[in-house]
Amino acid sequence: MDDLSARIQDLIRDLSNNDENIRWASAFALTRIGAPAVGSLIKALDHDDSVVRLRAAWALGQIGDPRAVDRLTASLKDGDWAVRMRAVDALGMLGGQKVLGPLLTMLRDENPDVRRHAIGALGRIRDPASADRLGLALKDKDWTLRMGAALVLMAIGDEKSLDYLKSATLDENPYVRKVAETAVKRVGASSPGR
Repeated sequence: MDDLSARIQDLIRDLSNNDENIRWASAFALTRIGAPAVGSLIKALDHDDSVVRLRAAWALGQIGDPRAVDRLTASLKDGDWAVRMRAVDALGMLGGQKVLGPLLTMLRDENPDVRRHAIGALGRIRDPASADRLGLALKDKDWTLRMGAALVLMAIGDEKSLDYLKSATLDENPYVRKVAETAVKRVGASSPGR
């Protein structure tokens, strides 16, 4: 084992350290190593300790290597919501068509934090193909998620998004209504023929 491989394995081991500062410092160090650490981080997504799995997912998102997409997608089914949330974030950082479907599925996760992070990840991607699912998210019981969906639809800015945003101007929550009204004005003003 060469020095770099040994260092990577030490850092992977430190992801489960009792000291949170050491855990995060190890995750940051792995992101600085970059591509050579990807294989070990992918393996760490199978670790028994959920803290290791979530930090590995975070690090993979920061590195941005597409080799991690399939394994991060599998992590969306992890039993720990925090791991699912970090996998959602990582896939949002990686972007691309391959992650869109899995991220859209996460809008139905049982955990509202995971759903919020899925909205954020979709906001980074801004793909018009997500408009229908984001439109459904405008009906979520969590008003912060509805507001996030409206912001992402505004960023997408196509005709379909505008239709969903118009319906959100009638939301029961004043913050969601205000965001939707602002979004309708911005998207409507930038739409061709308006």
